[in-house]
Amino acid sequence: MVVPQRLALFGTSADPPTLAHRQIIQWLAQAFDLTLVWAADNPLKTGQTPLGHRMAMLDCLLQELGESQVQLWPELSHRFTRVSVARAQVQWPQASLTLALGADLLPQLPRWHQAEALFPQVGVVIIPRPGYSLAPAALDWLHQHSPRVSIAPISVPDWSSRAFREGQRPDELSPAVLAYIRCHQLYQDVVLPSTV
Repeated sequence: MVVPQRLALFGTSADPPTLAHRQIIQWLAQAFDLTLVWAADNPLKTGQTPLGHRMAMLDCLLQELGESQVQLWPELSHRFTRVSVARAQVQWPQASLTLALGADLLPQLPRWHQAEALFPQVGVVIIPRPGYSLAPAALDWLHQHSPRVSIAPISVPDWSSRAFREGQRPDELSPAVLAYIRCHQLYQDVVLPSTV
């Protein structure tokens, strides 16, 4: 078995996973030897769809994507990223770990659970998002605490899970995720696009 040298960690709320998530995962698959993806409960959000459904929707997205170097890894799911990273370090002690984080999270990072213990352990790749600037003070803090910080050279569309839940962007989900939502009658307040 080949041991990955460069491993990307992408935990997300995935409520639900959108085509923007798929684009990020596709880029990570090209940039890293292995990308591990999971859904997690965000301690800063309330009223989330049950975790089991969000994990299953991510699995639908990954199956549709068909990238062999991307794996759903539910065992890494935890409300605190510090715990997820510690679990990955146990599983892949020789790998170089990099967290993939959206630019919207940058200002929050110093307040994350055990942030000063977390970020020296991992590299960070920031995924640009429309409407969120790369705040210099937040980037400076991250550069001081993480051994490797980079900005992903991709442009992700302005598609968000929140916009879908609010009924603004019902067409920005993959067919497999939409089918799962219909089957399990999730997001009852959202008018879903008609099936062809």
